[in-house]
Amino acid sequence: MLDYLFQNALIVDGTGKPGQVGDLGVIKGRIRLLGLESGIEAGRVFNAKGLVLAPGFIDIHGHSDLHLLDYPDSLIKLSQGVTTDTGGNCGFSAAPLSGDYAIKARQNLTGILGEPESEMNFSDFASYADTLDAKGLTGNLAAFVGHGTLRTLVAGLSEKRLSPGELAQMGDLLAQSLEQGAMGLSSGLIYLPACYSDTEELISLARVLAQKGGIYVSHIRNESTEVLPALKEAILIGQKAGAPVQISHLKISGKQNWGLTDKVVELLEQARKQGLDVTCDVYPYTASATTLAAVLPPWALEGGAARIMERLKQKDLRARIRDEIIKGLPGWHDILLDSSMEKVRIAGVQSADLKHLEGGNLADLAEKAGGDPFDFLFDLLIQDNCSVSAVFEMMDQKVMEKFLSLPFAMIGSDGIAAGSKPHPRLYGTFPRVVGRLALGRGIFSLSEAVHKMTGMPAARLGLKKRGMLKEGFIADLVLFDPKEFIDTSTYDDPCQTPPGMELVMVNGEPVMEKGLPTGSTPGRFLRRSE
Repeated sequence: MLDYLFQNALIVDGTGKPGQVGDLGVIKGRIRLLGLESGIEAGRVFNAKGLVLAPGFIDIHGHSDLHLLDYPDSLIKLSQGVTTDTGGNCGFSAAPLSGDYAIKARQNLTGILGEPESEMNFSDFASYADTLDAKGLTGNLAAFVGHGTLRTLVAGLSEKRLSPGELAQMGDLLAQSLEQGAMGLSSGLIYLPACYSDTEELISLARVLAQKGGIYVSHIRNESTEVLPALKEAILIGQKAGAPVQISHLKISGKQNWGLTDKVVELLEQARKQGLDVTCDVYPYTASATTLAAVLPPWALEGGAARIMERLKQKDLRARIRDEIIKGLPGWHDILLDSSMEKVRIAGVQSADLKHLEGGNLADLAEKAGGDPFDFLFDLLIQDNCSVSAVFEMMDQKVMEKFLSLPFAMIGSDGIAAGSKPHPRLYGTFPRVVGRLALGRGIFSLSEAVHKMTGMPAARLGLKKRGMLKEGFIADLVLFDPKEFIDTSTYDDPCQTPPGMELVMVNGEPVMEKGLPTGSTPGRFLRRSE
């Protein structure tokens, strides 16, 4: 007898093939394909007529590292049908970090990943994974080890060039993390301290990936005027090291740069034709989100939050920073040049006295305060210890849709659980892809959309027997109403879960039904190659 039986569902299996109506069973946590067999008994039967049954969605670009330490129930992602989340992206991971370096890294991470209540002190990758497993996860998590995290552990937040010994130490830590289950190495080359790294440093580490297995995942050095050189750097790293490459949240920032779209596509397609295993992920929005401190030039970030605030308090350095933001610097991704004060919303702050600012844009907030927008920005960073997160409107819908439609593009939310006004992608990415872009606008079929969120990322991460509805595969499943499943999360009201998700199953156990948690905790930390 089966444990569960889904009858008359439109089965979209994650391979990209069109869906077919049929029955599907689950027994001992595994999938059993049934076609339209009759007379099979099950402990529980679901009438799935008119509903879509698909593999559980996989968020290949998440930032749930710290959030899950406090909220292991994963409700934000599970409500969208995400059964496997990821962490460790953009060069930041919760491990390995310990002692004074953990404190420094925590201060550096707050504006990006939020402020966890739980202690962040993991001597190695295995201890982090074991801690999450012990908490009882509702969904699954896979994670990368962050280049920025390794650099912080070895050399702090310094801008110095690494010595051969320090680089070797980073390589050893990377190898250890891979052996303990990390999916690969991520980099965030606009952030402290990775912005001080050179290409050779990254090639050296990527060679460890080629030896041990795993992929190089990169928030590239520039997504604006220098997006082509930045992509060429990522491609070169993969080619020189012999490692697969994933371009994180592929985008072009700034209206003046949207004309580079075709050249970006040509560059990636050419690299693939030359034999490089390079893919990308994209989120379905035209705004980004990150720490507000990312608007500062690289030299101003050196040393971390305390040093940044010291500089912002000095009149001459403050004037220099302002001037460089307005004019830009060669090679630097000047986020405010691509956006504007009116298009930067405060997503989250840590100080209770500043919470009333969340949701407001810098121009309006500065006007209400009776001051200059730059002074308001700098003062806010000082007042909140550089822990401010923000949303930046700076991309184009047509460009985003073109990148999403690439045959080697996957869906990644880049969702950050920080503040009361987070980017709506945290709550809305997957229903937005299904309800608006596939079923609504028709930029690709439902089966293609599901493939980009299931089979493709599962293969990219090397997850065994996940991501497709095949005989004997692990039963990570979603059952949703295609007429109802759509995002309701907005920039003004972002913390809204979508309607239409009837059932979410993780490792063969229902964890959400009709939008409500069941209380079951079958999730696991997924180590590489399992």
